[in-house]
Formats: sequence, C-alpha cells, structure tokens
Amino acid sequence: MNYYGGTITVAGRDLITSLLSGETIEFTRIVVGSGKMPEGVEPIDMTELVNPIAEGTSTVPTVENGALYLTVEYRNDLNGGLQEGFWLSEFGIFAKTEASEEVLLYYATLGDSPQPVNAYQDNRIDIRRYPVTIALELDADVQVTYNPGSFVTAEEAQSLIDAMLAQKLESIGTAVVIDITIPATGWTWEDFDEQEGIDYYDEYRYHIDVPVAQATESQYPDVSLHKSSLEIAREAGLCPTVQTLSGAIRFWACNEPTADMSATLALLTSGATGSGGSASGGAAYVLPIATKTTLGGIKIGAGLSAAADGTVSVASTVPEEDIATSTDTEAMLDEIFSSDE
Repeated sequence: MNYYGGTITVAGRDLITSLLSGETIEFTRIVVGSGKMPEGVEPIDMTELVNPIAEGTSTVPTVENGALYLTVEYRNDLNGGLQEGFWLSEFGIFAKTEASEEVLLYYATLGDSPQPVNAYQDNRIDIRRYPVTIALELDADVQVTYNPGSFVTAEEAQSLIDAMLAQKLESIGTAVVIDITIPATGWTWEDFDEQEGIDYYDEYRYHIDVPVAQATESQYPDVSLHKSSLEIAREAGLCPTVQTLSGAIRFWACNEPTADMSATLALLTSGATGSGGSASGGAAYVLPIATKTTLGGIKIGAGLSAAADGTVSVASTVPEEDIATSTDTEAMLDEIFSSDE
C-alpha cells in the first residue's frame, strides 16, 4: 500500500461530534513511529500506531473558518534524547474529552517515503515537522485545549530561555566575561582518606587553580566549555561545578585531562535591588573609590560644590576682605623695593 497522508479516524470523528454538546477536546499526546500500515487496513480505521517509538510535540493549535491547524514536531533531543535512530513513517494525535477516554483522533502515514531520524549525539538536533489541517465542518463553538506536558517546540523553548536569561540578568550587578584555558598539566591529587573529618567518597580527586586576576571569592562563576573541549572534559570526568578564589578559579576532575581545554568564564556579581533601593538576592554592590587609574565614587570636599543634577563646580570660598586690592599690592611692592631702587 502506497497511501501517503493523514486523516481523522473513526474514533476521532466520534470524538469531534461531542463538540456539538459543548464539550472541549483536549490533545493528550503526539506519538511518532516506524510502522507501516497492514495490507487491507484503511487509515481511518486505525486506533493505535503500528510501531510507536517516541512522543513528540506540536505548535499550539489554532481554529479558523471551521478548520484546526497545527504543526506536529519531533526532535531527537526530547525525553532525554533518542538513543537509537529510526525511520519515521507514521505519527498520531491522541485526544480526549472530560467525559471520554483517550482515542487516536488523527493518524498519518508517510507510505513508501519514511524519513530517517538520527540518534541524539554530540548535541546534534534532528527535527521533523509535519503540518496538519483538521476540517471540523461543525456549526459549533469550537474550543481546543492543548496540553503538551513537558514538551515545547523549538520556538517556545527559545522564548522561555530568553525570558529566563533576561530575568537572571536583572539580578546581576556586574559581569566580567573572559576566555580561559584549563591546562592539562598542573593538576593536584587530593588524598581525602588522610584528611581529618572526611568520611565520604569523592570521585573528583584532582583539582587545579586556574589564575584569573579579576576573580574574588564573593563572585558567582559561570563556565561554558568550548565545543572542541567537550570530549576532553567528558573523558577526564570534569566536575560540573567550580569555585571562585581570590585571583583564581578552582576546577575538579576524576582524571587528569589529556589536553588543554578552552572555555568562556563569566564572573557575576549580584547587584539586584528591591523596593527602596535595598539590596536583595545577594551581596550589595559597593562603589569603588576613584583613583588616577580606577573609575569610582568621590566625596564633595572643601572648595567644591554639587548641583541637584550632580554637576560638580569649584566653589569660591575666599572672603572678600581677604582679597588684595590694587592699593594693597602697590604698598607691598613699595615695602620690598625702595624709591631709590
């Protein structure tokens, strides 16, 4: 059978008729598979996928002019990542109402044109998308509730990441971002067994302090390894956490790395303020004292004045009686230089 396309199933049509009584259809899950329809079976009669492989997701459904539109999407990074690749040849949309059990509402087959989906490795994302249109043809007020659970589309995920990043940046006072090299040599073995008070097993026995002049103990470190160093870090069992020291960043690992690793380091200083300007969520930002080489704050001292907008001016503080007149100046000159001279 070379049928290609999708259709509402018999069970799906029965479910749609419930809209006439005012019920709401809820999409429960989307499943992709590698099965091929048996001979003599029509897509409209399908109640399950032939060979389900994994659950997918979709865009949020929209309803226009009596038709429902959405795009089914499967990514190999969903649910912890696809372990083994497969040929995607079918997918189904399952749905229910509050009064009914879950049924296969829509079934689609790719016929003799299945598409390969690669296993999730080395952060390589494989995405398959299929537009779906469901003509309802019902004179009813259609309401669709879509519940994708923990699944989101790539666009929605990016929006969530951007929102979370923006929220995080709002709570950060300052940030120093620099590229660093984590060397392969110079790692120190820590023998916890000989340290007093250590009564647990720690697999991260190696550590190294990478010099970073800007680092202080009060900062929050955020390290992102470059892609070329990910395999080296994996083999060394690099610890996912780091520690800021005064003038250095400490890394831990299970084994000494076989080569240098490149990374980007962000040193974050909390500076969020709540109502009234009080510090919250971490240490308050302290304005440094200004020097010849460092930008910072100053205090208004004698001889200076500050306007309401912060403009600093030289103030005239010499009393008028202390200012020499021309007569006073001539008298002083006469005292120094006699008339004969």
